[in-house]
Amino acid sequence: MRAKANSMPQPQPQQRYPLEFGGYAELADLGRANLAAVLRANAALAEGMGAIGKEVMTYARNSLETAAEAATALLAAKTLEDLAQLNSDFAKSSFERLVTRSTKLSEMGVKVANEAMAPLGDRVEAALQTLGKPLAG
Repeated sequence: MRAKANSMPQPQPQQRYPLEFGGYAELADLGRANLAAVLRANAALAEGMGAIGKEVMTYARNSLETAAEAATALLAAKTLEDLAQLNSDFAKSSFERLVTRSTKLSEMGVKVANEAMAPLGDRVEAALQTLGKPLAG
């Protein structure tokens, strides 16, 4: 039979090797903060994409309503000139609405991207500061 190893309680690795384990708590904190930033970024992205989706659906619904109104007006036209004018007016207003909505969606997209990236950008600086210094000490 083998003799029992020293029966005295052994110190924890952090106590035995403080220099080796000194930076791990800081790295763990960095990881937790980074994960929290990713979750905040994901929440901002999800909220922003929901708002963009609502905007697209509103535009689609309004476009269908406008197209139905234009079709009714085209069917009621008495002359070919009236028909051409109504069609021209509809095309012009549709293009103007498209440009306006596209601009709004672009602005919303930039805002969502900025809001989603903000928590991550803040963490880059913290990570560089933490990883740029010695872990133990």
